Amino acid sequence: MLFIILMIVFALLAYIPQFFLGDRRDLRMAMRHGMAGAFLFTGTDHFLHDLDRYVPMMPDFLSPWGLELIWFTGAAEIAGAIGLILPLSLYARFGLPDLRIWAGICIAVMLCFLVIANINVAMQGASYAGVGDALPGWYYWVRPALQPLIILWALYASGAIRTGQRGQVIAA
Repeated sequence: MLFIILMIVFALLAYIPQFFLGDRRDLRMAMRHGMAGAFLFTGTDHFLHDLDRYVPMMPDFLSPWGLELIWFTGAAEIAGAIGLILPLSLYARFGLPDLRIWAGICIAVMLCFLVIANINVAMQGASYAGVGDALPGWYYWVRPALQPLIILWALYASGAIRTGQRGQVIAA
């Protein structure tokens, strides 16, 4: 839930200047920046609090590779965030296609796998450093329930899901 709050705050920080100062109001861009800001924050946190916060979230069957998986997901979150916010002109300069769509798809796939850790925490009723005992038990079940919303955010913000003239969804 904190992740969604971070995404919304960063998205508002990107959208408010557009709303008041610009003639172009791009909600998708603000959502992309919101997700990127949240993933830069949590990706960095994977390296700062790997052993005390993230390794305890791992299910037992993944614990032999726990630290490596934490570092991998942290690096993937940072790479995905960078992929979401690189300007199109940079891609064009190097002759690359718009990789923001692929960044969003890869983030969505990663989030599908991360729900395993969220469900594990909910089933164990575990608390871990930085979140801890201050939160009620239901909070841990809300996190995996909100995962589809974050996945849709990633797909929409990256352009992997587009809307047509009448709002119908068009796959990229």
